[in-house]
Parts: sequence; C-alpha cells; structure tokens
Amino acid sequence: MMSRAKRMGLVPGVVAGLLLVEAAVLAVAALGRSRAEAELRRSAERLARLHDRDPFPSAENLEVERGSLDRFEYGYGEFFAELAADPFPADDVEAADFSARAQGVVERLRKRAGGAGVKLPKSLEAGFAQYASGGAVPDPQHVPRLVRQLYSVERVADVLVGGGVDSIDRLSRDEFEVQGEEAEAPSRGRRHLRRPTPTEGGGDRAAQAASFVHPQGGYMVERIEASFTAREDALWRVLELFATAPHFMVVREFAHRTDTRIPTYDPEAVKRGEGPDEEMARYLAEGILTGKEALPRTERIIAGQEAVSVDLVVEVYNFEMDAPSNGEAR
Repeated sequence: MMSRAKRMGLVPGVVAGLLLVEAAVLAVAALGRSRAEAELRRSAERLARLHDRDPFPSAENLEVERGSLDRFEYGYGEFFAELAADPFPADDVEAADFSARAQGVVERLRKRAGGAGVKLPKSLEAGFAQYASGGAVPDPQHVPRLVRQLYSVERVADVLVGGGVDSIDRLSRDEFEVQGEEAEAPSRGRRHLRRPTPTEGGGDRAAQAASFVHPQGGYMVERIEASFTAREDALWRVLELFATAPHFMVVREFAHRTDTRIPTYDPEAVKRGEGPDEEMARYLAEGILTGKEALPRTERIIAGQEAVSVDLVVEVYNFEMDAPSNGEAR
C-alpha cells in the first residue's frame, strides 16, 4: 500500500490541476463574454444609427430607383422605335397625282383578294370613289391626310385578306373633306365613325389633320371602318393579326352576328315527311338529320361553322416625334 507520505504528496498536485482547469474554463468564458459584449455594442450602435437617420428614401432605394428609371427609359425608346418602324409614307404626292395613287391601291386590293379567294363588292373603293374612279382632283391642303388614309385602308385590307375572311363587304374612312353632307348613304347595320370633338382632337384644324391628334403631338390616328364575313377561325386570325401587325393598329369597336341559314324545324314532322315544303323537308332529312351533320340547329351554330358578319372600327396610329398638335400634319 501507498504510504501516507506519498498520499500527502499527491494532494497538492491534484489541487493544482483542478485550479488550472478552472482557470482555463474562466478564460474561455471571459473570451466568449468579450465577444458577446462586442457584438452587443455593434448592434446597439447600428440601432442608434437606424433610429437617428431619415428612414426614406434610403441610399439603397435611390440606387434601385435610378436603375429602374434607366431601364424604363431604354425600354421606352426601343418600343417607340419599334412602333415607328413602319411609318406612314412621307413622299410628297401632288393633288393631280392622287387619283392614280388611289386607283392603284384599289387595284392592288382587288388583285390580292382575288388571289386569296376573298369576295369583294363591285363598288368597293373605300371612300375614294370620287378619286379612284371619278378622277376628281382633291384640294392640295387635303392631300397629306388623304395619303395617310389611303395607306391606312391598305393596311387594314392586308390584315383582312391575310386572315382569310370570306368576303370584305365595306371599307370606309372619315371623309373629312366633304362639307355639309353625308359622303355615303348609311347602309343597314353600319356603324358610323365618331368624329373627334375640338377638345379631343386639338380643335377644328386638328380634326382636318387626322381622326384624332394627340394634344402633345405624339401621334395621329386614322379611323377606318370595315365590314366583312368570315368563319369563326378566320375571325380569330384577323384579330390576332391586328394585334401583331408591323404597323400599330387598335380595334376600337367590334360587333358581330352569326348569319346562319339553318332553318328552324320540327324533327319529328320532318321524319314523317311533313313540312311547308317537300323539297325543304327532303333537304333537312338528308342534310341534317342523317350523316355527319346530324346535329340540332343550336349545336351547329355553337360549333362555329357558320358565317359571321363583323363590323370593326380600326384605329391606325401614326407615331411622329414632331407631329404637330394644331393639326398641321406633314
């Protein structure tokens, strides 16, 4: 066994070891406390700065705002350049030459429509009859707007023909040069162009320059009316083409009706061979009640296979940086 002297000699060593361990623990704790106090002081200083400063606008928000404004200005410039990529024709046309220009547009329209199988009425001259076929010479001061209107009519006609409509029944413009009388007798179902008021278009002089002139001179608008017949799928193509056309156009008014020729009938009476007309009863029995087309009248209309008559008012925009606000168009 260990002697008493040896045991007494181990006690101081154990005590010294315990003291060293305690000192190490206290040193680590003091270091952690020092770090916590330093973090606490930094947090207190930051809170004090936040409390004392003007909360808005912060430097970070101002920087974000400047960046957003720069991006907006760049995007606006790109968008405006895209809108002006297909400008109205700026070439000068003499009054004596306008008749030939109008006739050329009408002939091109008829040629394109014929090639696409689109039916046109014999008298479709889009409000330019007095010039295209009549040979009238317009007032020189009216020529700039007449040229823009001619261009606008051609753009609208391009969309209708490209969309694959069955027929174009009417194209008309705002016949501003006609004073004190209706330029064209109103037809059944026709939607009249609304002439801009002086406050809307910048005064009477502005009304002579375009259907609408922006007060700050940013753009001018020509309103073109169109009536056509198309199947439902072609009608949707037309609306899509207006939305994606190279020249900016807006469908301002839209009206339609289904021109179905499906007669109302009593299926049971037709099956018995009864009806107001034997030939009509046979047609119904063979063409509707049997085969692939054996659908009720309502279902055939909803199916979208019937012709749809459409009336549109299309606004054709002319974006010009120097467009005058007093109607003095280029």
